[in-house]
Amino acid sequence: MIKTNEEIEQFIYDTLAPLLAKDMREEEIINGDLYPEDCRPLDSMLEDAVIAVGSGIPGQIQTGHARINIYVPDIDNGSGRKVKDKDRCIALSQLDKEILHRLKSADTDYYWWLFMTTVTIADPAIEQHFVNINLSFNCNITG
Repeated sequence: MIKTNEEIEQFIYDTLAPLLAKDMREEEIINGDLYPEDCRPLDSMLEDAVIAVGSGIPGQIQTGHARINIYVPDIDNGSGRKVKDKDRCIALSQLDKEILHRLKSADTDYYWWLFMTTVTIADPAIEQHFVNINLSFNCNITG
């Protein structure tokens, strides 16, 4: 069955909440929370994960992209200059395998894979970097 972007976003949220949502997680993976797109507080200095779903393409096979961005505040490198917390970004980038595993296990109608290599991107305006996990999905629509 074809899902809307909002339904896919909710599915991702529900699936990843035990891993990343503050009030539901099984262990402390990040010190922030899990948010749908555009819901992260603008002034957050926590490690928050944000879900964004790109426009899916309906048809006999529904395809689309989604991403999970995990924000990491920059740290002082000892000179008063803020830089990427490289160790933390490396550790969080390794979550891509667990995220994929959970999505694949939660819904056997949809197939999930990494669309691109997981990468860390600077957001200098907020003195943070984010780990960008890019996902693709498809579902063979029957009936």
